[in-house]
Formats: sequence, structure tokens, C-alpha cells
Amino acid sequence: MNGPIRWMIRNRVTANLLMVFILVAGSFGAISLRKQVFPEFSPELINISVAYPGASPIEVEEAIVVPTEAALESIDEVEEVNATASQNLAVVTAELRSGVDKQRVLDEVKSAIDRIRTFPVQIERPIVNLASPRSQVIQLVLSGNVGERALKVLAKEARDDLIALGAISDVQISGARDYELSIEVSSDVLDAYGFSLSQLATIVRRESLELSGGEIETRDGRVLLRTQGRNETSEDFRDIVVLAEADGTEVLLSDIATVTDGFADSDLAATFNGQRAVVVTAYRVGEESVLDVAEAVHTYVASFSARLPEGVTASVWQDQSVVLDGRLKLLIKNGILGLTLVLIALTLFLDLKLAAWTAIGIGISFIGAFALLAPLGVTMNTISLFGFILALGIVVDDAIVMGENIFAEREKGRSPLEAAEVGAIRIARPVIFAVLTTVVAFAPLLFIEGTLGRLLIDLPLVVITVLLLSLVEALFILPMHLSHDDASIRTSNRFLGRINETRARIDIALQKFISGPLTRGVRFSILNPGVIMSGALASILICFGLIGGGRLPFSFLPSIQGETVVANLQMPPGTSVKRTLEVIQEIETSVLRAGDRMAMDLPSDHPSPIQNLYSVVGGGGGGGGPGQTDTPRSSSSSRASLTVELPNPEVSAFTPLDFETAWRAELPELSGVRSFAITSDFFRVAEAIQVQLASGDEQALKAASADVARELAQFSGVFDILTDDDRGEQEFQIDLRPDARTLSITLEDLANQVRGAFFGAEVQRLQRDGEEMPVYIRLPESERDAVADLLIFRVSTPGGARVPLDQVATVSLGSTPTSITRREGERIVSVTADTDESVVTTDEVNRQLERVVLPMLSERHQGVSFNLSGERAEQDDTFASLGRGFMLALLGIFALLAIPLNSYIQPLVIMSAIPFGIVGALIGHAIIGVPVGLFSLFGIIGLTGVVVNDTLVFMDFVNAEKARGLVLEDALLNAARQRFRPIFLTSLTTFLGISPLIFERSIQAQFLAPTAVSLGFGILFATLLIMVVVPALAVTEDRIVRWFKRRRTMTVEGSAAAEVFSSAGT
Repeated sequence: MNGPIRWMIRNRVTANLLMVFILVAGSFGAISLRKQVFPEFSPELINISVAYPGASPIEVEEAIVVPTEAALESIDEVEEVNATASQNLAVVTAELRSGVDKQRVLDEVKSAIDRIRTFPVQIERPIVNLASPRSQVIQLVLSGNVGERALKVLAKEARDDLIALGAISDVQISGARDYELSIEVSSDVLDAYGFSLSQLATIVRRESLELSGGEIETRDGRVLLRTQGRNETSEDFRDIVVLAEADGTEVLLSDIATVTDGFADSDLAATFNGQRAVVVTAYRVGEESVLDVAEAVHTYVASFSARLPEGVTASVWQDQSVVLDGRLKLLIKNGILGLTLVLIALTLFLDLKLAAWTAIGIGISFIGAFALLAPLGVTMNTISLFGFILALGIVVDDAIVMGENIFAEREKGRSPLEAAEVGAIRIARPVIFAVLTTVVAFAPLLFIEGTLGRLLIDLPLVVITVLLLSLVEALFILPMHLSHDDASIRTSNRFLGRINETRARIDIALQKFISGPLTRGVRFSILNPGVIMSGALASILICFGLIGGGRLPFSFLPSIQGETVVANLQMPPGTSVKRTLEVIQEIETSVLRAGDRMAMDLPSDHPSPIQNLYSVVGGGGGGGGPGQTDTPRSSSSSRASLTVELPNPEVSAFTPLDFETAWRAELPELSGVRSFAITSDFFRVAEAIQVQLASGDEQALKAASADVARELAQFSGVFDILTDDDRGEQEFQIDLRPDARTLSITLEDLANQVRGAFFGAEVQRLQRDGEEMPVYIRLPESERDAVADLLIFRVSTPGGARVPLDQVATVSLGSTPTSITRREGERIVSVTADTDESVVTTDEVNRQLERVVLPMLSERHQGVSFNLSGERAEQDDTFASLGRGFMLALLGIFALLAIPLNSYIQPLVIMSAIPFGIVGALIGHAIIGVPVGLFSLFGIIGLTGVVVNDTLVFMDFVNAEKARGLVLEDALLNAARQRFRPIFLTSLTTFLGISPLIFERSIQAQFLAPTAVSLGFGILFATLLIMVVVPALAVTEDRIVRWFKRRRTMTVEGSAAAEVFSSAGT
């Protein structure tokens, strides 16, 4: 390594070309880097969705889910199968093993589904695809007091226009019901004409088709044959002849039935600020840019609004580009502020030239990193930007150590060139291994398993890339720039002169501190290592005891708040749309009251606390988030959601959590509500508290889930306790009487007739506006909207007679779940809850569940398995993978330390300093009042690298002093005096670089605070640690080694004496 360093110092052109190449490559990489709020990742999932119109969840489970699960059992690459059976729909998710060829497995799954021969004929074609990480960017809401059809037509126009722009490839419409053509005919009319509903459906089906008839080969060529008669409009269907008399009289379908070109008989209804609404959502896929997609929509809305009919407005909603822009600006601001503080510190403590080139080196490392990050799949997002800020506090270390060592050689009287060569070569080895140890420390973060690992992988990629480039810059570029000038910059500039004077005064004060308090402290540590070690060990035990005892709170994942607050409502199964609308309107009224109450305490020029309100009945709400995938859901009249858009956080005086609290205070007593939950989180990796119960006994599951919910309610600070055990929706169960077979009525006949009358018999599929439009024939709504209608329903026999239902079947009232959840072929029920972290942490509740509650319930409910899922499962998986990775990392760090130190013992001394550094991080959490969590661990990993780096350089200097003939005590004192300034400056610049985030009050960055606190405060204690604890460790290690040597010498001498006496005796 000495040769290349010396060669680069003496070849300015080469070093400058290397610098320019790094900057140019990095600039091109930065231009190509996509921008996102959070990283996206492709889930290792295959989704299988099968629509079964008119089927209950139990029917869907038995007919669709169970055969699908059986078909997937033979595919080895499928690790776990989860399924949900709901009204009309089955969704089966196959979780794949890591690293498999997803496309090949997808083909296998498709083949397995195609081989299933037991699916009912009424199902729609199964849809099998890989889970897509498409990202919602922006929504266009069309609202007004106009008809649903008018809004949907406008939405379809907007969708087509947006796709035609070219910047957006995926645009979807929601909030509007599907098109449907309904043919309704009454029972009396059917009786009058002697038709059964199925016969009439067959007639309509036969009179509407288009079929190829082959071809005719003539002398002039080939002529194709085609029979045309496919009906496309409601008028076409009305003109169908259903009966032709002998006298030429024709009965048209319009004579006996009502043909309506409308919408599906669905419970879906959406409103925006109180008006009917349809939503057009633009997604970002592939290489598309969030900002480009949003800009295209904004530009289009400006022109589209001008041609909208009166009474219809177009509004932009859920614009993620605003969120992205706000978060990126915030982190960039903090990064620039941190860098500025670092530059100020460097200027005040180092030579101006050295400070300038050290700062430039940071920029070179950061810009150059972009050249490598783009090919690695890293995007510009909240996590990667935070990685840069974290790196800012670490990357300056090697440049400071390298530059300060060259500066020290200049002060010895060497020429700039000689000082650069001697200083760089002298410190190169410890710098290289110091950087590599930090890289190894961050490496375990690359292998975190699960969703969280894929979400956070950009962080270690950024830090490692910047560190490696900073090493290249420190070894081959910085020394060259410091080798071509005088010892310092001399100028008559008054400002720079004052800086030099200030730096001189600081240097004098620093030298006084080094020769006074520092020297006395190090000497005390050397002379009293037992006292120092005892105190340090006591501090470790106290800090970890505070966490174990709950005095220092632990929260695995911080809350990541968004710019909206979402409420999800679940009424009892079977609740009418009318009743659900009444309740959601009560909730909306409480929202407005909360907004008015908050507005009274805000400045007059503050934006309205409520920007927009969007409610939907018939579907749940929810936010976006990284890795978000779309899963089909069936509508339900008992489910609704309300989303409140708040002012931009950059101008808002309150947080979404503040609004959530105010909203809860205004909520009325909601009677007859099954569950209601409010959240201000932007997204969640997992539920805060989730208990999954599995059993083959449905009653046992119901009782056990009720007990879990009851126990959770006993915890203070636990709220929004929900269970997905939705059994309770009433259903009439129809069984064929044995004597019905005397009338030649089979169970299939009975089921098809009841289904056709009340749900509808499908006769055709049309295409309209890019979607399939089914055509159903059924009884009119007036004959299928009451229980009595079923009881008086007449069943057609093969002989043409029509008999009352109760003569051929028994009808009993039962209940059915609104949805059924299965995992690995077994039904499960989940109980979820949220926590108020100011009252009780999620970790505390999960610990109590694991240690006390679930063991007790397992004893009470034999045959039911209880499994802590959600955040706790994610935590266990994360810490397990991190634990394995960190053990390997420690072995790697040991090896990297042992090589330059040429010792097996000294690496242990250096690594023993790591726990003491963690003490500072924990103290920082206690001072700031931030709970310890996963993000704290990231800061501790960065802290580990800095502590190891500085300790390695310190011990390397000690070894050099010992090689000159000094005893250990003098070597330690000299090392402390010589290395205090770079170690102190490293700690100071690291803290300053990360400090803006520590004290950042914006909700957009608060979830990153634990990392900044761990690194920032931990590094402040690192100077004290290295100057006081490391000498005590070194002296203790030296005494232990000498003790063992004496014992070994005594053993050898004793053996030699014994041999002498033995020889004398013989």
C-alpha cells in the first residue's frame, strides 16, 4: 500500500483525474436516481384471487380455498400459504422461500391452479400474479351532486387521458360501482307465460351470440363465415323475441321484463367533502418518477377542470409528491446544517487548508456514492437520505485522522511533500482496517429478514458505499492535496486572520487541557485500573438494568406519522347500508367538531385543520406505504372508512397525532358498532399487538378470542381492540327434502333456481369502458328484499309445475362469518390492538402477553394454539437475523483488528470498549426522552464503528511508542496526549453532523431520532471512554498477560529443578 500512496502523492494529475472521475460518475448516478418516500421492494408473494359471485364465505372456503391450498402443497418453493374467504371472493397468498426464481414458481402455481377440476362453473377466471410493489402517487377526485354514471364517465375519460400522456402507465378508478345490465322479471309474469327463470335465461343467452362458422373455399379465394347476433346495448336485449306464436305474434323481452343498464347491486358509496365522488388513482411503476407522475396529473387537472360540467369539481388528493418533497427537503436541510457545523468545527480546530480539503473529501465521497447506489437499486428516499446523514457523522473520521497526522508531521518541521508521504503511510494501515471494521459492523443490516429488512436495506448500502469511497479519497486524493502548499494558509484577509487567531486560542486551551486534566485523568486510570473498570462495569449494569426494569422504555418500531388520519368502521355483519351511513355521518360530524375546536387555538392565518374529507361505505380505508400491494376485497355494507387530510406538516402547528387525540375526544357514543379504530400512522410494518389463534373448533376459537380481547382491555393505554372473528351474519340455510326427488328436483336444480332468482343468472358478458359488464336475469328487487320473499318463492319442476319452496326444502336460520382467514390449511382468528406509548409501550404489553396472559389462556382453552404475531413476530425475526449477523460481524472485526495489531489479546481490549460506548447511547435516550428501539440499534452499530476506529488508532500509536522502547504506562500517556485532538475532533464532528436530527421536532423525521441519539450521545462519551477506560483495559490486559507469563515461567523452572533433583538422585 505504501507504493501506491507515495505514487499518487507525487502524481497530482492522476489524483485529480481520479477525483474528477468520481465526481462525474456520481453526478450521472444522482441524475438517474429515482425519488420515493420510502424504498419499494418486491414481496416474495404470489396472489391468487378467484371471484365466486353470490357465494358465501363458507362456500368460497370449501369450493375455492381448500382445493387451492391442496394444489399448492406439492410446490416446494412455497413456504407458507395464507387465505381469506369472503363474500364472493377468495384470496390465497403463497409466500415463497427467499432466493427462488419467482417467475418459474409463478408458472408452476398457474399450472397447479389450472389442474383443479372441482372449481364451480360459476366462478370467474382465477387471477394468479406476483405481488406488485406499485406505489400510489396521487389521486384525482371527481365530486359533485350529479349522477354516479356521469362521474364514472368523466373518471374514465380522465384515466384514458392520463395514460395517453406517456408519463403514467397505471391509472385505476375506485369509489364507483361496476357496470351491470340487469333484466328483472316478476314471478307472476313468469307464471303467466309458463317460463321458469332458468328457461328465460337460456332463451336470452341463445339469442345473443356471435359465432364463427368456418370458411368457404371458392375460385376467387377464401370467404369466412360468421353468425352475428350478439347484443351490446339495453335496446338490443329489449328487442329479443322470447316467444313467437303460431299466428305470428311475438313477445319481446321488454314486454315481460325490465331491462336496466346501470350498476351492480353493490354496497359501495363514496363521498368527498359531502358530495358523491369517484377517485382516479395514478400509480408509479417501474422506472417512473413520483415527481413526474404528480406533475403530469397536476398539469392535466388544470386543463381538465376547465371543461368539466357545472356542479362537478376535480380535486387533487393524497399527493405523495408533497410528502416526498417535504421529507427530502427536511433531511437535506438537516444534512446541510450538520455539514455546516462539521465545517465550522474543522475550521476552528484544524489548519484551514486541512479543514477545507477534509470537507471537500466528504463531498467527493457523497457524490461518488451515487455512481454505485443506482446500480445497487437504491433510490433517493427517507431511509437512504438518513443513511447519508448517518454517514456524515462517521465518514469524516478517516479524513480527520489522515489529515491531522500529516499536519502533525508538518509541525515537526518536515516539508509539505515529505509530511504528506510520511504521515499518510504511517497512518494508512490503521485507517484502512478502521474503515473496514465499520463496514463489517454495518454488514448485518444487509441481511435482516422479512419486510423490515427489505424496507431498511438502503441504510447500510448507503453507509458502506460512502465509507469505502471515503477510504479511497483519504488514501489517494487527500494526501496529494495536502502535499503542495506551505504549512498553513497565510492571508491578510481580516476574517481569515480572526479565524486563525481563534484557532490559536482554542489550540492553546486544548493543549492546557491535555497537559493538565487529561494527563492526570489518564495517569489515574493507569494507576487505578480496578477503580475505573469497576465504575465502567457498574454503569453498564445500571443502564441495561434500566431497560430490563422498564425505567428506560423500549419500543421496537417508532410511529411513522403521515399527513392524514384514517378511521375504519366495522358494523355488525348484515348491517344495512343506510345504518352504516348514519354512523359514518355521526363520525364525520365529530371530525368537524374536532377541527373547529382546534381552529380556535390556532393563529388566524393558519390553514384550516381539515383540508378535505373522504368517506367510503362498502370498503375499508388505509394508507399507503412501502411495499404496498393491492389485494382484491369484497364490498360489505357493514364496513366503512373516513380519511381526513390535514395541512402540510411544514406549515401546520399540530401533528396528526394531536388531531387524532382531539378527534377521539369529540367522538360520540357509537351504539351498535362492532369495531372502530383511528390511526394517524403513514404505514405500519406490522400490527402493534396481534395474537393469532388457531383451532379446528370454531366455538373454542370464538371463546378464546373473546378472552384475549378481554385481557387486553385490562391494560392501561391499550385501545382499538379488534378481532376478525366475524361470525354473526345471518343466513338462511336451505336443505332439500327427501321427497322432493319424487318431483325430479335435484339439489343442483334447487340451488341454481334460488341463486338465479335472488342473485341472478348470468347470461352474457359485455365490454364497456375497458371493464367487463355482466348481464344478469333475476327477480325484481321488490320480490327479493324481504325474508317473506324467500318463503313464498316457487320452484319450477322439470314437468313445468311451480311449487312453493317449503314443499321441497326446509329453511332454517343460521349464521355465517363475513370472512374466514386461514393459515397453512387451518382456520385462524386474529385479535389486534394499538397502544398509547405515553402510557404503556408495545413491548411491555407483548411481554406480559407472552409471559403471563397467553400461558394462562392456553391452560384454559385446550386445543387452541396462541401465537404472538404482528410487531412482536417481526421483532423476533429481526433480532434473530441481526443476532446471527452481529456475531459473525464481531468475528470479522476481531480478525480485522488482529491483523494490523499482530495480537490476539489487543483486539479483545479494543472490542471490550464497545459495551461502554453503548452506555453513552442509553444515557442519551434517557436525557432526550426517546424510547430505545430498533432504530437505536442502527446508531449503536455506527457508534461501534467509531469507537473501534478511534481505539484502533489509539492502540496502534501505543504499540509504536512501545516499539521505541517506552514502557506501557508511558506509551499510554504519550498516546493520550498525541491522539486526544483527532479523537476529540472525531467525536465532536460526528455529534455535530448528527445533532440537527437529534433536536429536530418535525414529525416527518422524529422516527429517525433514536438513531441520531444513539450515535450522537454515544460518541460524546467515546472520548472519555477511549482516554480513560481503554488505558485501564490495556493495563489490566498487560497485568493478566504478565501474570500468566510468570506462572508459566515458574512452572517451567519448577520442572527444570525437578529434573535436576531427579538426575542427582540417580
